[in-house]
Amino acid sequence: MTSKPRIARFLTAEALMAAARWPNASPRTVVSLIGQLAATRRYDEAYAFFDELPGHPLLLAAAGFFQARLDGQLTDAIDKLDKAVAAGPGLPNYFRGTVLAQLPVEHGRTDDAIADLELVVALPDRFPVGLRRAALRALADAYRLAGRTEDSAAALDKAGLPDQPALTTDYWMTEQDGFRFTLPTLRQLADKVFVAQGYDFADIAFVVTESSLVVIDAGSTEENTRAALRAVRAETTLPISHVILTHGHFDHVGGLNALLGPGVEVIAQSGLAEEVEHQNDLPLQWKRFMPAGADHRVQAVPDRLVAEPQTLTIGGVDFRLIPVRGGETDDALLVHLPGRDVTFVGDVLMPYLGAPFFAEGSAEGLIDTLRIIEELRPRVLVHGHPTLTANFTVDVIPALRAAFDDLYQVIRADIRAGATVLDILDRNHLPEVLRANPDAVLPYLLMRDNMIRRVQRQRTGYWQPDIDSIDPVTPTEWAGVLDLLTGGEEATYTRVIQDLLDRDDLPPALRLADLALRNNPASGRIAELRREALLRLVERNQALAPFKFIVYSELAGLTVPAFQD
Repeated sequence: MTSKPRIARFLTAEALMAAARWPNASPRTVVSLIGQLAATRRYDEAYAFFDELPGHPLLLAAAGFFQARLDGQLTDAIDKLDKAVAAGPGLPNYFRGTVLAQLPVEHGRTDDAIADLELVVALPDRFPVGLRRAALRALADAYRLAGRTEDSAAALDKAGLPDQPALTTDYWMTEQDGFRFTLPTLRQLADKVFVAQGYDFADIAFVVTESSLVVIDAGSTEENTRAALRAVRAETTLPISHVILTHGHFDHVGGLNALLGPGVEVIAQSGLAEEVEHQNDLPLQWKRFMPAGADHRVQAVPDRLVAEPQTLTIGGVDFRLIPVRGGETDDALLVHLPGRDVTFVGDVLMPYLGAPFFAEGSAEGLIDTLRIIEELRPRVLVHGHPTLTANFTVDVIPALRAAFDDLYQVIRADIRAGATVLDILDRNHLPEVLRANPDAVLPYLLMRDNMIRRVQRQRTGYWQPDIDSIDPVTPTEWAGVLDLLTGGEEATYTRVIQDLLDRDDLPPALRLADLALRNNPASGRIAELRREALLRLVERNQALAPFKFIVYSELAGLTVPAFQD
């Protein structure tokens, strides 16, 4: 099977492929690349790429995984997978199991598929929730082939995602609960430092001192914040004395009232009121960021405002409070505990450099804050969301700062040269410093495109170097033009949209479907193709772009239930 040539570049996959070729590539980079290439369904290109790389078990398993989907190459593919699995239990078992689970029982490998996939499901410490959920879906197929009908139904029910895109992410999202990065869990990240993850869109941290409990951030709703507080009450019954807000976004402030009581002092950066006012003036049209009935418009009245660095001692613990601009907002507050070697950074490294639907955040603030974190040299960084804490570790900060310094200069030079934002994105820039710092590659790529778009928007006017920004053409007008080109034929629209989907040109396919539905609102086939584009965009963005995952899921009406361990 040979893929049709793609019209649009898939820049993230290209960048990951470049980084995966570097010596000592990070396993995180390789695994992310496998996910991105699997989402493109361009198996011939993916197999050709991994087949050229050295025979590390993970790379060999990836080559076999993609080769198995090519016509006439199944035997060689399974041989690669068998060799990868022979090196020891791990990710190769997942890849082999998913391939073998699709083979007819006559191949005699159904028992191997079941063994591989049961291994994945049985090891929560080795395999994340998303992979175990995907393994269960494949296991349901293997059980069915083995005649174990009841086991097949139970596995599919436990996976909880019948007839959905191929998701391997830990995310879950329902209309009632909104979006969550992971299952609810209380993690101890340092001595008497606990973080409640998955209880809300954002994390809530708790520091136990000799005399009281200090809470850092407050979630998006009182209900979610109370649930997180109940979890930490299994560790301590000390009263809350302080709530420290890292910034004023709704998912860090909205549940504040659940933490208040006699003598509780609320601390925030001096710019919090301005940030909250700015946020409250703007709409949040994507509802799945929040639980049902919640509002992004919040109120917070701190008792203490921090305009300059200061140290507050609470129950024998020093809290160093450092106001910064951060990469996301101007009201960011770092909370450094020198005695416990921990720094709480909130969302200063949020990959979107400001919520993408608000005009905020800056590259300058990001780079300045990275320098401050370097100087603090904590052992642990605690961010406001699980994926940030996992990816943006203290070890990658120096290389990340150098990479963003490099990128920032490239963006400014391109702007001076009259480049459009698409021109700058098309560079697919990978700073050379990342070669020697492979663990910084993925964090850099998580932020790169958003940094380009933020800097370009902040440093240019509403007239861009293109005609459309000077005299915009509305979607209705473009739909009229397309009707002239197609003669208004529904079949022409469906043929071209399907062709774009076959090429993995998903954003153009979605845009054409939206325009086509303006002229053919009753077309079930166009609506069906539009939904296919959305679900495949959900699949493509599940690992590296959670905000896009939320938006495309909401547009598709997709619900991802929480996985029940």
